[in-house]
Amino acid sequence: MYQLTDSVLTVKGIGTSVHQALAEYDITSVLDFLLFLPLRYEDRRRVHAIATALELGQTNTTDFLTIKAQLTAWREYRKGRLLIGRATITDETGSMSCLWFNNKFLKNKLVKGQHYFFSGKIKGNQLIQATVEKVDEAEGTHIHTGRLVPIYPKLGELKQGQLRRLMAEIIGKLHQAGELADIFHTLHFPDQAEDVVIARERLALEELIFQSAKANEYKKIHLEHKIQPSLSANTQPDMSTLPFTLTAAQMQAVQEIMTDLHKDVAMNRLLVGDVGSGKTIVAALPAATLVRHGHAVCLLAPTKILAKQHFDKLQQFFPQIPIKLVQAQETFQPDQTATLYIGTHKLINKLAEIKPTLIIYDEQQRFGVIHRQVSESGAHVLNMTATPIPRSLMLSIFSHLELSYLDQMPNQRQIATTWLIPPSKQEKAVEWLITEIQTAKKNHQHKQALIVCPFINPSSYQAMENVAAVRETELWLKQYLQKLEHSSKSKNAAPPLTTAVLHSQLSKKLQDQVIESMYDQKIDILISTPMVEVGVDLPNADIMVIQSAERFGLSSLHQLRGRVGRQGQASHCLLFSSPAATTSQRLQHFTKEKDGLKLAQIDLEQRGAGNLLGYE
Repeated sequence: MYQLTDSVLTVKGIGTSVHQALAEYDITSVLDFLLFLPLRYEDRRRVHAIATALELGQTNTTDFLTIKAQLTAWREYRKGRLLIGRATITDETGSMSCLWFNNKFLKNKLVKGQHYFFSGKIKGNQLIQATVEKVDEAEGTHIHTGRLVPIYPKLGELKQGQLRRLMAEIIGKLHQAGELADIFHTLHFPDQAEDVVIARERLALEELIFQSAKANEYKKIHLEHKIQPSLSANTQPDMSTLPFTLTAAQMQAVQEIMTDLHKDVAMNRLLVGDVGSGKTIVAALPAATLVRHGHAVCLLAPTKILAKQHFDKLQQFFPQIPIKLVQAQETFQPDQTATLYIGTHKLINKLAEIKPTLIIYDEQQRFGVIHRQVSESGAHVLNMTATPIPRSLMLSIFSHLELSYLDQMPNQRQIATTWLIPPSKQEKAVEWLITEIQTAKKNHQHKQALIVCPFINPSSYQAMENVAAVRETELWLKQYLQKLEHSSKSKNAAPPLTTAVLHSQLSKKLQDQVIESMYDQKIDILISTPMVEVGVDLPNADIMVIQSAERFGLSSLHQLRGRVGRQGQASHCLLFSSPAATTSQRLQHFTKEKDGLKLAQIDLEQRGAGNLLGYE
C-alpha cells in the first residue's frame, strides 16, 4: 500500500533511473506523481468488429479505433535498421493485418490464440502502431484500451503506456487517502468525461484550502518577525517641493505606505496603478521622508533608461536629499550618509552593503521571484506595477501582500484608443499615421509615433520568419515615405518626416541621443524594440503601432500602450497581427479593456497563478 507522502521510489516499477527522471520535474512523492494530470482523454470505449473497423477506416483515418480480436499469426523481421512486427488478428467478422515499427518488447507480450484489445489508426486496411492490451474478464481493469484513455504531457523519456501503468499501480493501492483516492481515480481513469470536470473542481478546492493554510502560516511568521519602527507615528512627508497636487487616490496610497513604516513589522505592499497614474511620486514621498530621517532607500528599475529618468525627475522634486544613480559600468561604494539609491539589477547585488530600510521595485513584473526575495531581510518592500503578474495578484488575496490601488488618473488622462488591425489593412493604417503627423506639422503642431517590433533583425528560424524586426521595418518605412513623397510632388508638398531607430545594439551614447532627439521633437517616427516599454516618457507621442502583437503578453501590451497620450491628449494604439491572431480572444479583450488591474485578472484566468509558495 502507498501513502501520499511516500517517495516515488517505493512504487513498484519505479527504479533509480525513473526516479531521477521524475526528480527533474520536481516529482518526488506519490502525491506529486498523482498531480501530474492528463492533458486530454482519448475515447476508446467503443469496440468495433473487424469488418466495421475496416469500413470506418476508409472514411476516417484520424481517430483511434478499438478492436477486440484473437491473435492468429505473428512474425518479426528487419528491413535495414527498421524492426517490423506484423500480426494477423481475427474475429467472427473477418481478419486484418496489424503493423508495428521498432517495438522490440511486443514479441514478449503477444501470445498466439490469445484475445486482445487493439487500438490504433487504420491506414490501407492495416492497423498501424496499435496499443495492445490483454482482454481481462474483470470490469474496469483495462487502462490502455476499451475506455476513456488518459493522454499525458511529455515527461522525460517515459512512454504513455508506462505512465498509465504506474498511475494504475498507485491508485489501486492507495492507503487512507479517503475521498482523494476517488478523485485521483476519476482524474486518471474516468468512466465519463463529465466526471473529470467535477473531480478537477474538487481538487481545485483542496488546493485552495491548502494554499490558504500555508499562506496563513507565512503571514503568522511574517508578523512575528518584529523590527524597529522606521518612523515615528507623527512623521509626515514633505510635499512643499512638488510642482503639482496629488490626487485623492495618490494621497490615500501615500498614507497607507507611511502607516506601514510606522509599524514594527516589515511592509510588504503592492502599489497598482495604470500607466501614468503617478505611482513613482507615491513611492518617492515616503522614500524621501526615510532618507531625511537617516535611512537608506533603494529604488530598482528594470532598465537603464527608466533608472536615469527616475534619477533626473526625483532630483528635481527633492533637491534637499542625496540621490545616487548606480550604473553597471561604475565602481560602487555606499555613501556614509543616508541616500536614495536608484539603479537596475546591479543594485540588487549591493543590498547587503547598503542595508536599506526600504526597497522599491518599479515595474515589479520585470523582476523574478528570486530577485525580489533577495531583499527579505527585514527591509520594507514596495512593489509597483500597472499590470500585476498573476502570482502577485493571488498573493494579495492569500498572503501577507497588502494592496494599494490608484484608481484616478492625473490631468484626466485617458488610455489610448486601441484597434486590432488585420494584415490587409495595415498599409492603410500606416498611411493614416503619416497623414496625421504631416497634418499636425502643417498646422504648426507636433505629433510623434512609435512603432514597436519584437526583434532587431529578421529571424532565420522558419517559425519566426514573419515576426516584425526593427531594421526591416525601418527600410520598408523609408521606401514607403519616398513613394508617398514622389506621388505627391504635383500636389501641395507635405512636410518630410524624420525617422530613427532605438534598440539594444546601439551604443549607450547613441541611445541617449535618439531619446533626447525624441524629447526635442526632432524625430517624427521612432522604430524601436520593446525597450521603450518602460521608462520612455514622451509628452508628444500620440500614436503607438505594435507589430506582431500576438507575441506580447497583456502586461507588455498595456505598458507599450501607456507610452502615448501622456499629456492627456487623444491617442491611438494600433495592433498589427498575423491573420491567425486577428481573431485572438486575448487581443480582442485587450482592445476593449483599458484598466490594467482588470487585464491582470484576465491574465490570471488564462495563465493561472503559478506556484505561490515557490519560484515557478
